[in-house]
Amino acid sequence: MNAYKTYFDRQTLSPAAHDRLMALGKAPAKKKSFSLQKWGALAACAALILGVWTYLDPLPYLEPKGTMEVLLPDLTSEPGKTDPVDPLQPPEDNGILIHSPAAEGQTQFYMIPALNFQSRGGDAAADIAPPNGSFFVELPLTDLQKIFWGPEGKPEDLNPDTDLPWVLGWDGYTLWATATYDGNGDLWMLSVYGSKGLDTFELEVSPGQLPPQCLRDSGGETADVNGTAVTSYYYAYDRDGDGLTDHVCTSEFLVDGYGYRFRSVHTDTGEGEEKAAEAARLFHTYFVMRAAQWTDSRCYFDHLAHTDNIPAWRSEHYTAYADLLTLTDFASYLPQTGPDGMESFEGYLTYQEGWCDTVHATWYAAGSGAYAGLTVYLPERAEEHTPVDINMPESYDVRLYEGAWYDQVPEAYRDEFHQPTFRAGDMSLAVVEARWREWSEKGSSGMLCSFKILHDNGVLVAWESEGLTAQEVWALIEPTI
Repeated sequence: MNAYKTYFDRQTLSPAAHDRLMALGKAPAKKKSFSLQKWGALAACAALILGVWTYLDPLPYLEPKGTMEVLLPDLTSEPGKTDPVDPLQPPEDNGILIHSPAAEGQTQFYMIPALNFQSRGGDAAADIAPPNGSFFVELPLTDLQKIFWGPEGKPEDLNPDTDLPWVLGWDGYTLWATATYDGNGDLWMLSVYGSKGLDTFELEVSPGQLPPQCLRDSGGETADVNGTAVTSYYYAYDRDGDGLTDHVCTSEFLVDGYGYRFRSVHTDTGEGEEKAAEAARLFHTYFVMRAAQWTDSRCYFDHLAHTDNIPAWRSEHYTAYADLLTLTDFASYLPQTGPDGMESFEGYLTYQEGWCDTVHATWYAAGSGAYAGLTVYLPERAEEHTPVDINMPESYDVRLYEGAWYDQVPEAYRDEFHQPTFRAGDMSLAVVEARWREWSEKGSSGMLCSFKILHDNGVLVAWESEGLTAQEVWALIEPTI
C-alpha cells in the first residue's frame, strides 16, 4: 500500500480549503480513506483530501468530443503473439501488477458511450462515517477477476499472462483492492486503487447506494448509457504541486443494485492540454462502458457480499486532548500540550486485531487556517519502513529545491519526499528546519512541515502542520523523542 499512502502524503491544502474541511468536523462525520480503518483514524483525512478537489478552480472547460469508436483487442479470442512477460509477482508494496499482452491481427470495434463531463462543484456532506466495527480485507487478484469475469473467474482459455479484461485499459497498472465490511460482516464498500507512473484511478462500489463521501458533488451532467444514468464531472489543475496539470474525471451511477464512483487522473507530462484531456476521458470511459453499458458482462460482487471472519475492533472519538493522553500505550509519543493558538481539537483511536492500533490528533485554528496533525501507529502487524540517510539531504531537504519538485528531486527519493521517514535518533531542530517551507497560492500563504519518525521499537509517528514555525514544531516533538 506504499504507493497509495504516498499519493495521499503528497496532497497539500490551501488555508481556505482547510477551513472548509475543518468546518465538517462540526457535523457527525468522518474518514484517510472513508475511515477505512487500515490507515486508522488517518482515514478521515484522506477522504477529506479527496473531497477538497471540489473547491479547486478548474482550467477552462474542454467540450466533450461526443460518441467515439475505438479499436481494441477482441475480448472473446485468444491473443496472438506477445512479448515475453515475467510471471505475475506482487511488487514490494503488495500491489497487483496487471498484465494485458498486446494482440496481433485480432481487433474489434466497440461503441464508446458519450459521457457529459462537466466542471465540478460541491457541497459539504457528512455521510462518510463508516459503520461501527467496520474493517478492511485486502483482495487478491482472483477476487478482482471474479468481479470482472463472473463467479468462475478468468476463463481458462485466455492467455495465461492476461489478468483482467482488455477493455478496462488497466494494462501496466499496479492495483490495490480492499473490501470494507461493517461490524456484522456485510459489505459496506469495495475500493480498487490503480497506479501507473503519475496516472491513478480509484473505484468505489457500495451496495444499494452511491459510495459515501465527505463533499457531495454538484453541477455534473447526466448521460443515458444503455438505460443507466451516469453523472460525470471533469476538471484540470495541478493537484499535488509538481508543476504538471492533472486531468481528473469522475463518474457516478447505480446499476444492478450497486452504486459506483469511478475517479481517474491522467497527468499531462508534455502531450498538451487537449490531448491529455482526451486521453483522460477515453481511459475513464472504458470502465464506465464495461460496468454500465454491457448488460451481459457487468460486475459481479456476490463472492464479496458477506464475510464471517470479523476481527476484534475498537473505535473512539475524542474532543478533549487530555482524554487522549490517558491512553498509556500512546501517551509517550504525544506532546503534553497542543500547539499554542489552536483552539479546536479532534482525536481518534482505531484498533483492529492484527491490522492497526492507531491514534490520530488534529488541532486547528479556523480563522487562520493553521493546523497540526499527529498520528501514532503502534506495530500491530509486521511492516517495513525505510528511513532516510541523514547524511543525504537531497532525499529530504526541501530547501534544496525551488518551485515544482517533480523535475528536481532525484527519482530514487521522489515517492517519499513529501513525507520522509527519519529515525528517532536522527531527529533535531535542523531536521525540522530542512522539512519546513513557505507556501503560497493565489494570494494565500502558509508554513508547511511534514515528516515521519520511526522509533526503535517499531512505533511510527507521522506529523504534518501548517502555520507553525520550525521551532514551534520541534518544541512539540522534542519531548517525545
